[in-house]
Amino acid sequence: MQRRPERAGRPKNRPNHPHRQTKLGPVIKNGPTPPQAASQAPAYAFPDAWTPWVDETIPQFVKSRYSPKENWKDKPFDKPDVRFFLKGVQELSELFTQERPRDLPAYFRHPKFRSAYLLYFMPLQAAKFILLFQQHAKAVEAALKYAKKTGVLRIADLGAGPGTASFALLLILMKSWKEAPSTIPDIELLWVDTNPQALEDGRLLFDKFCETNPELKGRVKLRTEVAPWWKAPKLLDGDASLILLGNVLNEASDPTSHLRKDVRKARRDLGPDMEFETETHEPPTATIPPEWKDLLKVAKGGGILVVDPAARGSSQRLSRIRDLLLPELKPENPRETLIWGPCLHLGACPLAQGRDWCHFSVPMKVPGKWFREFSIGLGSERHWVKFSYLWIAAREYPAPAADRILRRVISDPLDNSKQDILICEPGTPRKFRSARNRDLRRGDVIRLPSKS
Repeated sequence: MQRRPERAGRPKNRPNHPHRQTKLGPVIKNGPTPPQAASQAPAYAFPDAWTPWVDETIPQFVKSRYSPKENWKDKPFDKPDVRFFLKGVQELSELFTQERPRDLPAYFRHPKFRSAYLLYFMPLQAAKFILLFQQHAKAVEAALKYAKKTGVLRIADLGAGPGTASFALLLILMKSWKEAPSTIPDIELLWVDTNPQALEDGRLLFDKFCETNPELKGRVKLRTEVAPWWKAPKLLDGDASLILLGNVLNEASDPTSHLRKDVRKARRDLGPDMEFETETHEPPTATIPPEWKDLLKVAKGGGILVVDPAARGSSQRLSRIRDLLLPELKPENPRETLIWGPCLHLGACPLAQGRDWCHFSVPMKVPGKWFREFSIGLGSERHWVKFSYLWIAAREYPAPAADRILRRVISDPLDNSKQDILICEPGTPRKFRSARNRDLRRGDVIRLPSKS
């Protein structure tokens, strides 16, 4: 599921900045990449199958299913259809821009909003997953390794809606599937959502997608379940190669409302570092939500990827969940970590509470003729994708630990001089000042001198 554009994380020119300030010397800009990637930012590319899916399969499906007149349904999607469906896109965009409106969980009950989601917000949300699948390609490889071991690539898509995250993964895998079919095992998709209409839309769209990509027929099986996302572990036929959650924390009723209290208790127990590097640091005694414990048990291969909006509420809920899961994420080898990204440390998240929050804005133009038309109808063409995320690694397939002198930038420049930014440290962000910071943006990875 997809929602709002990002709001600014921190006003500029704020006096008396509360974070500690350090002058740390030269930095190396690595771009918005994980530490295990190359030193230069990757070029994110959309798969070849993206354009026919976004420009043909989705619009024609929506027109045939949701046009009010029978004699419209078999005609090609065209600009008059953009004008007809644009009102629903605009109204849904307004809903998504609000801070957790009360009626948001029910929007998929309305055909006007389901069609609007498919035409505009589904490609936008899928673009975020495609970016992350490429940015963390090693995590996708881990899912495939486990799948080859078990003979099936079992994907659990929780809060699936019409299967947005699953479609993104299928699009990423299409190239390998066409060039070397034997490298991709058969796929089993489990979509779990509380809205049956959204699941039905996704199932029908999946059938159309397989018709236009015949190499998928017989090799991808889809099962849908109407249920809350946290019941997925009991619905799976076996351990999952990869678990995907899209906008679940933002849109579902929050079963973890106790997190603020438990995280504060954990921080009191451990202090701000909250790390497991010495014998004096014990795991926090705060309660780990049982639904997340259950997910961790069945998450193998590529682990668990959670993608939520770039909004403070859902982002900080995700950060608090991360902090509570830290005892379960202690690696057995200090050269490994059980978080693919975005975190470079296993200390307490410095943005789990307060006015700042962990989110990213990545320059990316989402391809699509009709997507562009709807973007213009909303006021401007999209040139960025914005989100919060956490990718937890499976214990059997850990990620390489980050170099200790790498830091993630967690703010845009704080003042007009563009010399001050915030970098992520356990417990409390650190203000970093350098004339070279004017070229940095939120999400970049910088290298500090070892003496720091």
